[in-house]
Amino acid sequence: MPKKIEHVPAGRFMTLEEIAQFVADAYAAGASGTDIPTGRLSFGGKLQQLVVTVEHE
Repeated sequence: MPKKIEHVPAGRFMTLEEIAQFVADAYAAGASGTDIPTGRLSFGGKLQQLVVTVEHE
């Protein structure tokens, strides 16, 4: 069954630390280097959300 890993920032935009935690959580859930995340950006181009669906474990 696929797992959806989703991270939303504690503040308004994601920090580098939050992105690193997203990657660590995705790998822990079974993601590989070939899984493609999607994201939501602000009008200014700042990252507001990251999501990846892990199909395999």
